[in-house]
This record gives sequence, structure tokens and C-alpha cells, in this order.
Amino acid sequence: MNHELRKFIINSIILTGLIALAGLLAFKTFLARYYLPVFPILLLFILVINILIHSLLVVSSHWKKIRFETAYFISFFIKFFGYLIFLMVYIKTHRENAIIFVAGLFFLYIVYTFFEIKSILTFLKRSTGNYKKSK
Repeated sequence: MNHELRKFIINSIILTGLIALAGLLAFKTFLARYYLPVFPILLLFILVINILIHSLLVVSSHWKKIRFETAYFISFFIKFFGYLIFLMVYIKTHRENAIIFVAGLFFLYIVYTFFEIKSILTFLKRSTGNYKKSK
């Protein structure tokens, strides 16, 4: 397994653990009435999707530039529609919690997207030799 990919997986697991811990503390205290039992499943789902998408992007970075761009757009659509399907299924079966679920999914989407973009940009800078170590 690629060192960069292994590092991303470890950092993703750490990020997920920190979010789970923060969620546990928040849902046990001031957000107790907003807790949804699907929260741990949602975290796991997003973690797996992000690892798969990042793996696709790391592998595609070794291809020609146009192929990486194509892989990026394909990965975006896979992630977007994966989240959308998960969202629709949950809302269809739990209408009473729809707004809370959408807010939680949106928050997690923003956090993990920021993390993924930062990771892929760092990887691309390193792999193309444009990475400069800070002094």
C-alpha cells in the first residue's frame, strides 16, 4: 500500500474518532435531544466513501493529467450520489428527523471534503516535486 494512502487512512480514522468523541460529548450534554442512532453509521459510511475516493484519486494521479481530472469528477459524482442516496433512504424512513439528519450530513460533508482536498493537494504537490518543506 502506498505510504501516502496509508497516511490518509490513518488520518481519516483519527479524524473520525475525534468527530465521534466530540459528537458523543455534544450528544450527551447540550445536544442530547438531537441525537440520532444513525450517527455512528453515518460516520462509518462517510469514512469508507472518503477512503475509496481518495484511493481512486491517488491511483489516477499516476495517469495523464486529463485522466486525473476525469477521475476527480467521477469521484465527486460517486460521492455526491452516494450521499444523496443515503440521505433519501434515511429521510424516507425517518421523516421526523429529516432536518437534523440533513444538518449533520452537511456538517460532516464539509469537514471531510475540506480534509480530503487538503490531503489530495498535499499529495499532488509532493508527487510532482513542487512540495517545499517549511523551515
